[in-house]
Amino acid sequence: MPLYFRFLLACLVLAPVNGAFAQAANSDGTSRTQSIQTSETGWQVICRPQQADRAKLDCSVVYETFTTNDRMRVAAVEIIKGEKGRTIIISVPVGVNLKDGIELMVDGASRQTLGFASCQSNGCFATMDMDAKFVELMRKGKNISAGFSDGQGSKVKVDISLVGFNAAYLKSEDK
Repeated sequence: MPLYFRFLLACLVLAPVNGAFAQAANSDGTSRTQSIQTSETGWQVICRPQQADRAKLDCSVVYETFTTNDRMRVAAVEIIKGEKGRTIIISVPVGVNLKDGIELMVDGASRQTLGFASCQSNGCFATMDMDAKFVELMRKGKNISAGFSDGQGSKVKVDISLVGFNAAYLKSEDK
């Protein structure tokens, strides 16, 4: 399946993104950093039939974080297989500062900046083709963090545990 169609499918999976950061500005208009209590889904493998051959599956690895109090999605990560390797797609709520992109780090190192590929009414999506080195960092790492700015200039950092990532990654490779 062409990577473009896989990206669109991933956008549909990651689609229900809500504006969790809408209240990041103080009442006087100054910005502040917001701390949000989150809960996670853990790393999951999601498989879909290929468009070209419905008997074959395309599997991706997915992780989502939600606010604890109202279950609004804060961020989602999906790693899909493409023709030339893996691509990571990170979705965040609308209203982010698109110019800054998303800063991605594994265990506080290997800083990568992802530009936004698209925004829809349900969220904004940033992508990066993953080389073998970055995949190995994630497989052996403890934590991946995604940092971005909301529309009011507040910094938002989402920390995601990599516990369970390696098992999910290997399971997705088997399909």
